[in-house]
Amino acid sequence: MYLNTQPKEKAVPPSQSFLLLTLTVSLLATSACSARAARVRGIAAPTQTGNSYFDLAPGWRLRIVVPLLKPGAEQAVQLAGQTEGNTIVLSAPNLEGYQVSYYSVERSGDGRVRLKFAAAETNRDGKTIPEPSAPVLPFPLPAKAGHIRLIYLIRESKSDHNMAIAISKRLNALNSFTERFQRNQGVCGENGEVSCVWVPTQIAVRPENVSAPSR
Repeated sequence: MYLNTQPKEKAVPPSQSFLLLTLTVSLLATSACSARAARVRGIAAPTQTGNSYFDLAPGWRLRIVVPLLKPGAEQAVQLAGQTEGNTIVLSAPNLEGYQVSYYSVERSGDGRVRLKFAAAETNRDGKTIPEPSAPVLPFPLPAKAGHIRLIYLIRESKSDHNMAIAISKRLNALNSFTERFQRNQGVCGENGEVSCVWVPTQIAVRPENVSAPSR
């Protein structure tokens, strides 16, 4: 049911910043003297709180920001968002850039939607290059039509969120799953009528309303 057949990684994502009048991605090295930064403008997104979710609808899109490390680098990337307003901070000593993928949310009938690749770009050393096809993501996106839900959970602090993406053909089944998931995150995965996947901790996923008028 997912676009990318990558090994499942059960990770606990960090804070998500939802009111994105201007989304900023800053790339910083751990050493202050070698810090690098780049900014990407975003679109207004819904305000959400802990133990909440957001259902994707036509007129929206997903913006997915993936950090790029130097070849052979395996050190974890730290990501922070809400504590710095509309800024996503990706930091690692071997960070060399980032990749942004856009997926439009299209109507599929019976209230269901599907994700369709729209565009992608790669930024390295301050240079942005468009990608001709969808980059391989480190987690799978839903490939079929259904009710697609982004689920957010606050754990121990305001800056520590969990995020998962769930899909089901039936909204009632998705609602029941969401209630169970909020009590027990271990249900995320293939679970009968609902499929669920974790977003890796270093990846930023943002819903954006592309049909809303610009301010």
